[in-house]
Amino acid sequence: MDGIDPETLLEWLQTGIGDERDLQLMALEQLCMLLLMADNIDRCFESCPPRTFIPALCKIFIDETAPDNVLEVTARAITYYLDVSNECTRRITQVDGAVKAICARLAAAEMSDRSSKDLAEQCVKLLEHVCQRETMAVYDAGGINAMLNLVRVHGAQVHKDTMHSAMSVVTRLCGKMEPTDMELGKCAESLGALLEHDDPKVSESALRCFAALTDRFVRKMMDPAELAVHSNLVEHLISIMVSSNDENSPTTVFRQYSINLFFSLLGQLV
Repeated sequence: MDGIDPETLLEWLQTGIGDERDLQLMALEQLCMLLLMADNIDRCFESCPPRTFIPALCKIFIDETAPDNVLEVTARAITYYLDVSNECTRRITQVDGAVKAICARLAAAEMSDRSSKDLAEQCVKLLEHVCQRETMAVYDAGGINAMLNLVRVHGAQVHKDTMHSAMSVVTRLCGKMEPTDMELGKCAESLGALLEHDDPKVSESALRCFAALTDRFVRKMMDPAELAVHSNLVEHLISIMVSSNDENSPTTVFRQYSINLFFSLLGQLV
């Protein structure tokens, strides 16, 4: 950290007009390097404290003129802070509109463009961190639709780890969805399509999401029939239950989970 002027670095991060965008990008790359290579993270946090640097980084995301390559490095820098301490999450949620801006950038990503694709994958990593501490912040920002759209529409174009992380976030968010949510039908439809995904981890995550949604209905003493109306859930569960009974099959646990969900759902429908 010797020789680095944090005040100057922070000042550069807060630029971003015209030719100053290159200066901002250089500052972001420098910050990422400092966070990644720091041998003493306490000294690093003293020099580049989260309380001042994270809000500055969040404001870059809120800047609608910020290009994808700048935002990708910005997301990476915030993720590095969270890698060290998830306590930094509240610094993000305290910046009004920050999480919503991150979700919006994820939803608008163009997979045909390398910078946009890289940004989308980094946003998933960032939101996965945020969701561990501030699930409702991601939910309220539209994170569930952004994640489902990425997996359902662009799953073949992103890394498998990214897809699995996205489904991990969706599973958490489904645990917060209210039965009266206007987006429930759209969510159930997307999850229904993912039940037949060729990646077992994705299809299993989709099933776990339905379990979380069913539990929300049960807790609210409401009829979960809407979940089946908007998806092929019941048909898929039956299909799993009549599959191979080989106990050594790698799908045995998954099948048992499906059976439990089926009878839980059936108990509410009859």
